[in-house]
Amino acid sequence: MSFQDIGRKAPGLASKTNGIVSSSTTSAITAQPNDRGATSSSSSSTSGRDSYAAASQLILQYQQNVGILSNIVEKLGSEEDGPLLQKQFKVQIDVIHQLGNKIETTLQQQQESLQSMSRTEASKNRATHIKLTRDYHWVETKFKNLQLEAKQIRSKIEAQRRAELQDRERREFVEGIDADNQRLQMQLQDDRVTEEIMREREEEVKKINQGMHQVNEIYKDLANIVSYQQDQVDEVEAHMEKANKNAESGLKQIEKARVKQDQACIIS
Repeated sequence: MSFQDIGRKAPGLASKTNGIVSSSTTSAITAQPNDRGATSSSSSSTSGRDSYAAASQLILQYQQNVGILSNIVEKLGSEEDGPLLQKQFKVQIDVIHQLGNKIETTLQQQQESLQSMSRTEASKNRATHIKLTRDYHWVETKFKNLQLEAKQIRSKIEAQRRAELQDRERREFVEGIDADNQRLQMQLQDDRVTEEIMREREEEVKKINQGMHQVNEIYKDLANIVSYQQDQVDEVEAHMEKANKNAESGLKQIEKARVKQDQACIIS
């Protein structure tokens, strides 16, 4: 008999128990002390069956919630995974833990109640108790395996996320290096162009300086030539003045000679 069977038989057990309690209560007025003991034993047995039926229902609900959790775990890491699924996962975990605590408390109480039952009834209930405990532990093991599977899936997803993040950071780093290299190459190219422009300007300045030096030399040569020619001009001018003076002196001599000639002609 499984915990589902116990749960399904619970109403029948309750009806039968009610009948027993009623007949016992009716005969309790004239009953002997031994009858009272039988009635007490029957009530204890009925209470035990109700307790096991309740435990069976809790285990059945526990198994159903573990099944829901299994469906949620199957969706972890899929396209349906998201904040809503995570919330459902946490809610199911909490519900299952609460049901587990209730089941363990109920089974513990049943274990303690076996001490107050008759040997025959305790033997029957003990077999049911062992079966329910075994079924609960089986579902509990499945629950723990699901938790472990969910943890492994989460670890795998987190590892993939870290790997993707590291890969993206590595690509960004490589792209950054490439961009830096490109900027450096452009800067070097600009520096080469600037250096070439400066070199050309320096050559032009040198050419201009050489041209100015040549012009300066030409001016110096012209100054020397002018100075030399000025001396010659001064010498020519001095000769011209001297010749002019000589001409004037000769002219005066000719005038004197002509006057003397005229005077001689008159005397003769």
